[in-house]
Amino acid sequence: MKKILILFTFLFFLTGCVNHTAPDAVKEYLEKFRNHDQEVVDSLDELIRNENLYQEEQQLYKLIMKKQYVSLGYRIVGETYQGSEADIEVELEVYDYIHSRKKALEYRENHKEEFINESGEFDVHKYKNLQLRYMNEETKRTKYTVTFHTTLENDNWVMTSPDYTILQKIQGVYSIED
Repeated sequence: MKKILILFTFLFFLTGCVNHTAPDAVKEYLEKFRNHDQEVVDSLDELIRNENLYQEEQQLYKLIMKKQYVSLGYRIVGETYQGSEADIEVELEVYDYIHSRKKALEYRENHKEEFINESGEFDVHKYKNLQLRYMNEETKRTKYTVTFHTTLENDNWVMTSPDYTILQKIQGVYSIED
């Protein structure tokens, strides 16, 4: 699932948002997630297809990410301007899928026999299904403060593509341990 974030960065986020104010550019960008902008959905579909997931797992993962996007909470908490550049500080609130991942890992460690297939090997898909189930059931939310960079180009503020860490935070999968 980590591959999704990396590829998502290159396919969708290389284009910036254009607006009259720097905060508007950031809001427009985040609203693309909340409104399931077709570009976001198309990129998500393509990336999920490239993951090592069964069809059913792909569908569930897509639903989980769409739930995350539509419930994305954000508020502008600061603006710093320096000439034709601005940094917009935003507090994000998302489902805490790291909590889900840790919960699944703990369960796996305490029930190792449940994840062994008929060949005596670890069954990755059983574990992925558990992770996805916990993610789908997640109610715990977490907050992150992130900074988006914008530049003024032709009287419009354009948002620079966010880095990998910001994308992880938007998707609720950021972990210092990764």
